[in-house]
Amino acid sequence: MNDQQRDSTAKYLYDLSKGIALLSVIKILWEPGAAVLPIIFGMTATCLFFSWGYVLEGRK
Repeated sequence: MNDQQRDSTAKYLYDLSKGIALLSVIKILWEPGAAVLPIIFGMTATCLFFSWGYVLEGRK
């Protein structure tokens, strides 16, 4: 993987983590009886994708 591909992949993973975090928060606001498990899953996925992007970005 070259530097440009690595940078693009890291940006994509950052955007994906932001989208998952946003959807997890919006679900809480729009559904009063939202289950806790999907929220925890969403936040865990957010952290994993962000960390993966951070690791890729640090390998320059």
